[in-house]
Amino acid sequence: MARKVGFYLLILTLVSLGTLGTVSADAKFKVMVNNSSVNYGVQIVSGQTMVPLKAFESFNNTSIQWEARTKQVTIVRGSMKIKLTVGSRTAWKNSESVQLDVPARMLDGRVTVPLRFIAEALGARVTVDATMNTVWVQERANAKLVQNYYSNDLAVSRIAALQFPVDEREPSRLTGDNEALSMSYYFPEGRSDGYFIIYGHFVSYYEIKDNIRTVVWEADLDLSKEADKKDFTAIFGHPIVKEYGKAPVLAPSYAYYYTSVWGSQIICGIVNVDGTTKVSGKSLNWENNKPFIVAIPGETKL
Repeated sequence: MARKVGFYLLILTLVSLGTLGTVSADAKFKVMVNNSSVNYGVQIVSGQTMVPLKAFESFNNTSIQWEARTKQVTIVRGSMKIKLTVGSRTAWKNSESVQLDVPARMLDGRVTVPLRFIAEALGARVTVDATMNTVWVQERANAKLVQNYYSNDLAVSRIAALQFPVDEREPSRLTGDNEALSMSYYFPEGRSDGYFIIYGHFVSYYEIKDNIRTVVWEADLDLSKEADKKDFTAIFGHPIVKEYGKAPVLAPSYAYYYTSVWGSQIICGIVNVDGTTKVSGKSLNWENNKPFIVAIPGETKL
């Protein structure tokens, strides 16, 4: 019920702002683009959220051009080209013309653009979190990464999964170990749609959904003790002190990759839920420019 009330209040706020014309929205709700706050130039114009053009500079493989003479903006990401002109309601997505409710406009010397139109044209996800009074914009993986992710080559698929954009809407409640000298990655055997990563005593679980990776579970490990249960602790070798979020369903076995922070050593193999491990590969002189995710003999994609 509280979530519904919050949602209706947010919608009422947006509608009210729209009826008043151009009103600064900074004090009413937040706009987050790729986990970074847009802390200036956010406005509601006729019910539409407007943000500075620079808010989209964090998108990967995206170029933004501004032509001062014609007051035209061109945004290119992959095969998508967006064009809009300050003061004009007609915008272009490749060869398709689109009529905007509110045109791009100038505000204090900055170009501001319709948030939802640009975000969705770039393939991003737009969500409203009523409980936090926040609009979240999260870019998705580009076409090349998505193609690699769906590859039947598990190594290629897992490398792509590690490169997907990260949704950080759920803030971490734990603290990682900045002095850890190694990291370990655990993928369910035969899969690449989720993985654990251990950095010192800190462990996180990521899920791949909607071409975005999201942290859904985190935990602190007690490195001074040995694991004594056939659960996550057996895989990691140490018991859990505290955890946050929803723990994933445990797979029967995991492909693991251990690498030093400096990238000079890699060990990979299969670990079972009882903690037994089979090492399938080891290198003490791993080259930094080579991916540490490699094929594990006998493992096939499910």
